[in-house]
Amino acid sequence: MIQVQPMLQAVSRILSRIYRYDPGALRLVRGLHLTLAVVIAGLVADRLGHLAQGVPDFALAVICASAAAHVLMFTPVSIRRRELGELVHFGSVLTGLAALGALIGVLSGAKAPLVLQVIWIGVIALGFALDGLGPFWLRAGRMISIFWLFVIMSSAPHSPGLWLPLMTALGVAIAGLVRIGLWRPSARRTYERVEAANRAAIAGYLERAATAGTRSEKASRTALHDLAGLRAELELTAELAAAQGKLRGLSAEAVAMMRLALEVVRNAVEALSDDGRKDLLASEAYQSSLKEVLRRVRTGKDKEGVRRPDLEWARGSSRGDKKDTFQVLRIAQAFDRLWHLAEGDDVVEASARGKSENVKASGFWSRISWRLSLQASVAAAVGYGIGHVLQLGHAYWITITVIVVLCSSLGATIHKTVQRTAGTLAGFVVALLLEPFLSSVPEFRLFLIVALLPPIIILFERNYGIAVGIISFLVLIGLEALTGLPVSEFWERLYDTLIGAGAGLAAAWLLFPRRSGEGVKGLASAYLVSCKDFLRADEGAPASDQAAYSQLKDKARDLISAAQNYRAEQIPWASSARTSGDLDVLVIVLADYVILYRQARTAVQTETAEKRKDPSVGDLLDRMDKRVLQEFDTVLQNRAQQTVPGLAEEWLAAMPEPETADIGLMTDWVATLYYARKVVRCLQGLRQEHIWSSTSDLAEAAPDT
Repeated sequence: MIQVQPMLQAVSRILSRIYRYDPGALRLVRGLHLTLAVVIAGLVADRLGHLAQGVPDFALAVICASAAAHVLMFTPVSIRRRELGELVHFGSVLTGLAALGALIGVLSGAKAPLVLQVIWIGVIALGFALDGLGPFWLRAGRMISIFWLFVIMSSAPHSPGLWLPLMTALGVAIAGLVRIGLWRPSARRTYERVEAANRAAIAGYLERAATAGTRSEKASRTALHDLAGLRAELELTAELAAAQGKLRGLSAEAVAMMRLALEVVRNAVEALSDDGRKDLLASEAYQSSLKEVLRRVRTGKDKEGVRRPDLEWARGSSRGDKKDTFQVLRIAQAFDRLWHLAEGDDVVEASARGKSENVKASGFWSRISWRLSLQASVAAAVGYGIGHVLQLGHAYWITITVIVVLCSSLGATIHKTVQRTAGTLAGFVVALLLEPFLSSVPEFRLFLIVALLPPIIILFERNYGIAVGIISFLVLIGLEALTGLPVSEFWERLYDTLIGAGAGLAAAWLLFPRRSGEGVKGLASAYLVSCKDFLRADEGAPASDQAAYSQLKDKARDLISAAQNYRAEQIPWASSARTSGDLDVLVIVLADYVILYRQARTAVQTETAEKRKDPSVGDLLDRMDKRVLQEFDTVLQNRAQQTVPGLAEEWLAAMPEPETADIGLMTDWVATLYYARKVVRCLQGLRQEHIWSSTSDLAEAAPDT
């Protein structure tokens, strides 16, 4: 029993980690569908082998199973109707490609394998040229570039002729039946499970942060990383559920704002003096308020009508210390925000970002990615040529690596190259170590090949490096099982990856490289201008705070992605690091603080106008706004930093008396100064960040406003 307990705990931790990756089981179901489709397609094609005179059963199975795998791999998770449309379109593309391969193979006769290998360069050029036509054609281009390999493999020693498109169509049909026809979780129930997972994670973080802080920066970052992953899952499942009709629940934007409120609680508790923290945690009113907020976060709307938590404990729990008073009021304000946001009665709608992906203003020919097409075709030709010169057994595997690592920008290519190489090396080492054992237990090897397919789908988008490692492992043990590949030839697969990665990276670096510096410059200016415009917007603007927040987050993500590519170009060896640069953090939280500053400022403006009618407050708010907007201008125009001495002191001096003022006004008053400071400090940090400063004067790229 002593030995079983640690094992059970380890299994529990693994399952918990998988759940954080895929709480709605969307990718798990997709992975299971892929596994079933591949197995069924292979078995059905093998059974039909006796009908195909002169065509090996194995070739038919490879064609059918690979077609099923390709359409499922490249079809994103969506509702049934959309997935069916994608499967039909992808299937039509693959079947047409297979028909072309069959025609070329028949006309080429005995030289079919060689001719098809040479034509592969043209197919790759075509596939990468489609990159700029939109998300569907980007995926379709990669799909046809890779699928041609299976056309080549099935045509040795001679072309299967009409059986090639027939088996492709059969594989697509089987994939469609499995994906659309088999059971899959309800979109609304999946959303509800992911919403519950988000609520549980938020409540757990709040309970730890509100009682003792998080104690370690590493633990805090890990928890926030998990929260960010859960939020992304909520956004996806909400998209699917909302597509089936009106949906009310916890929105992804509300979760992101709750996450920021959690950070306020953590930061404020840790900033309290020892005596202040001791007094706060000893307060029964504080603990009662915390319990009410936790219940609200975990359950949302309470049918029994639990009243809003009383925040009066924030008045006298700091022994008169102004610094502690400031922090306690921040905690109270965060509790109040969490209470409102946790209601979960938002109308959740499909993301506007996803709807506008296919909209392109320019013409067809101007959108063709000729630069990327040239890089891909040259890299594939060079890599393939090197493979033949070195007399590698399967030189075309080099070309697969080129297809996988080459991306639309140099930085993204570097990042993908590092991940691909490291993952392949890890998978190679594991396969080499386990091969003696697996060769003696072939049944277990077959079990591993089938069982490891779903984890690839689960990890592919979240941790590409690990997914590549599993793929590399499966390819090696699969080849050893199916073709009797000797262990000594395992090394060639590693050489294939290194040569292909080097050829792809060299082409991206030398042939009309698309660098990210200008992209960072333009995206940075557009993002700052959007933040500034939001602060200057008149009250009653048509867009709600949550809608504006979503738009700012979209621009922040675009900027961070471009900055990561730029960073990879400047420091290639650090491109695989999981830690974010300062720019990433500053950019993403700037949107948070801009939204929250305007909300707190508006609340103070409304409350003072209704209750105090003090004209000096309006003057202070105007000066605060001017200071914040002025900081945006100094960064955009690359001017010297400016300051407004005494503004923070005046704001604190004008703060209403805690003993008599409304607690809502007090918390909003503190929040206004706090978020204004955070906005200014984020902008000052951006000015000092290396990537930002290297983009020169942002005013040149800033749109007119």
